[in-house]
Amino acid sequence: MKILNSKQIKEWDQLTIKHQNISSWDLMERAVLKLTENIVNDIPSKELPIIIFCGKGNNGGDGLGVARELKKLGYKTLIYILKSENYSEDNLKNQQLLSSNDLHFFNLNEELQLSENSVIIDAIFGIGINQPLQDDWNSIFNQIEKSNPTQIISIDLPSGFIADSPMQKYFPCCKSNKTYTFQVPKLGLLFPENQIYTDEFILLDIGLEQNVSNEFETDYYFIQKNDVQKFLKKPSKFSHKGTFGHTLIIGGSLGKIGSIVLSAKAALKTGSGLVTTYTPQCGLNILQTNLIESMSLVDDSEKQIEHFPEIKIYQGVAVGMGMGQDPTTEANFINWINNKKQPLVIDADALNCLAKQKDCFTFIPQDSVLTPHPKELQRLIGEWENDFEKLEKVKKLAVFHQLIFIIKGFYTAVITSDGKTYFNSTGNWGMATAGSGDTLSGIIASLIGQGYNSSEASILGVYLHGLAGDLAVKKIHQHSLIASNISDFISEAYFYLDSNF
Repeated sequence: MKILNSKQIKEWDQLTIKHQNISSWDLMERAVLKLTENIVNDIPSKELPIIIFCGKGNNGGDGLGVARELKKLGYKTLIYILKSENYSEDNLKNQQLLSSNDLHFFNLNEELQLSENSVIIDAIFGIGINQPLQDDWNSIFNQIEKSNPTQIISIDLPSGFIADSPMQKYFPCCKSNKTYTFQVPKLGLLFPENQIYTDEFILLDIGLEQNVSNEFETDYYFIQKNDVQKFLKKPSKFSHKGTFGHTLIIGGSLGKIGSIVLSAKAALKTGSGLVTTYTPQCGLNILQTNLIESMSLVDDSEKQIEHFPEIKIYQGVAVGMGMGQDPTTEANFINWINNKKQPLVIDADALNCLAKQKDCFTFIPQDSVLTPHPKELQRLIGEWENDFEKLEKVKKLAVFHQLIFIIKGFYTAVITSDGKTYFNSTGNWGMATAGSGDTLSGIIASLIGQGYNSSEASILGVYLHGLAGDLAVKKIHQHSLIASNISDFISEAYFYLDSNF
């Protein structure tokens, strides 16, 4: 699914109106009905007061339409609408369909009468905002927040939120619990730093014309089931273990062999025909006992890796999990990787060892996949002022060095060597647990070993990883989720991808 900017979405609206031979009012009514259908599920009782804040444009028109539909259903609604001499045509039409007693016009800095424990619907501003609101808006937003509502629901975007550029500190913005956004995600909603403005967003399909979406160019995508199904390989009945690749997992040190168990298990569960691990000698008994389906090679050293193996016979290779940063390990790793041409999955301490090197990206084979968590990424690329800048820095490095970066987080981002960014739609907070990243590295190495290119393996890998976690928390509470549970549900994730629902 493409992620479009505000200008493109407005154009998409107009092309939909033209191609479907409908009016802007028809499109608004379509959005209103879809919004109402979802919002009623958020309101536990018709006895709860619902306060709807509406602006002067079409976002306000959506809010007025929702108010009209909720009144029909018997909900108690109170409408506040921004006083203006310049309402949009569809906004005015919605006002006319409501009784004058329903509409309470407000100005900035006005004291509002807001009841506690109400549901507040924010429909003041949508994607039309491209610069900061006046500070006067803080008065309205503070009153909303301090009224102690049961929840705040925003339509399309939290009012004051700028979708396509960095937010600033102390930016006047309505903070909501949930945002119903239309058709496609808005880029700013996918960044961790903006979670303070809305806890979650829900996509609502309002039937914008899909046939014209190809006209819009973008470097940003939101990965969903149908996207990964397009390149999911379908094995032949004559396949054998050699068909599914031989994966090598390199890492571990004394006390950290569990990370290699997790990676190797994930590689097997993802479909590798063969999996071999390479660890210090202290890992041999642990791996042979805990993962009988894998093969084990060991270093000469007892506690840490000091000599790295030849990798030409393996189709997928992951390195770094639990490896440690012993000076000998680090020096020999840098010498080893500097002579490699084969793409690698590079994680954890391998990234930390690289981060200490000048021009570290020149050591890395092209088409390798780097899987840093935020702190590891900071060591690699330095500080960033905001998530937009972070993404741009990574994109430049990915293109210049022909690498794939996976920036782990709630909406994990895969930045490919052609400068495109793919945000993942699966996963949950329970996966923020020790070993989850080791599992992801094993999954991606396995997919590369099965013949997927590095970009495909990364996009499919993060989706499969998150999906397995989502399926796991249907049976295991998120607080109790551990990394090995993720691997246990990879099979369920494949069943889901095989299905058409």
